[in-house]
Amino acid sequence: MIDILYIVLPIYLAITLGFGLVRLKAFSPEDMKSLGRFVLNVAFPALIFHAMATRPLADVLNTDYMLAYAVAGLGILGVSYGLFTSLGWDARTRAAGVMGASCPNNGFVGYAFFLLTMPDLAPVILALNLLVENLLIVPICLMLLRGAEASGHGGIARLARIFWSVLKMPLIVALILGTLVNLSGVQLPVSVMTFVGILAASASALGLVVIGGSLASLPRGTNLSQAFLVTVGKILIFPAIAFLSVTALSGLGVLVLDDTMRAALVLSASMPTFTIFVVFAQRLQMEGFASLVLLGTTTSAFVSLSLILVWMT
Repeated sequence: MIDILYIVLPIYLAITLGFGLVRLKAFSPEDMKSLGRFVLNVAFPALIFHAMATRPLADVLNTDYMLAYAVAGLGILGVSYGLFTSLGWDARTRAAGVMGASCPNNGFVGYAFFLLTMPDLAPVILALNLLVENLLIVPICLMLLRGAEASGHGGIARLARIFWSVLKMPLIVALILGTLVNLSGVQLPVSVMTFVGILAASASALGLVVIGGSLASLPRGTNLSQAFLVTVGKILIFPAIAFLSVTALSGLGVLVLDDTMRAALVLSASMPTFTIFVVFAQRLQMEGFASLVLLGTTTSAFVSLSLILVWMT
């Protein structure tokens, strides 16, 4: 158990640092937003590009892992949508709840976590997770949000706009460029790759500090019981679905994953809700609800990730 704490505790100490920096006014919430934009638009794209350009494509395009994660993602989307509908939640709350339960923070928390537990595989796991999340899970959640807004034109046109906006994201552009470099066999200059590596190295620590700073400036919210249910869905139900999915698909012979990648998949599903959830929820005037979910999943993940690691070891 002590070994597990050595893994989880540094992550939450970095989050606590970010929280303290904002509370003590050493950094403003606007400063944290700027740092967050740097991580999302520079550091993580550099990390993804480096992983895609320098590793064998068989490692970074593990179709068995992506299939299992996609099935798990669709599973939590369906379960959470059905549960929240049966409870009579309105369209706005339901859409926000589904996103909160289905979109893990594998960028900031997940990457730092795997960097400590599986350092050689951390960039690969990050690339695989972000590919499935950004091309499947997040677009579906955005469709639900746009539907709750009751705005926009036809469904097909709306879906096309969402996917086009996703394809223009720096993370996806970096993934595509890195893959093209890998396929072409071009060897980029050492100085260029060293520069990219320096940018990539800043992603983990800065990302965690940004989370802490974001938690220090969250708006107050209501709907405690609804936020609690979303937190349970994200922290407990999603990893359970991921475990059942990979176990079932492996048992049926649909895919083959070693124990390390199976563990990575379940742990990826166990991460707290991604930080920009509050930003998306603002479109529905539900940032208070989203802030409670973000706070609940981030704090409770300290316990749940520790317990999952104990169970797996």
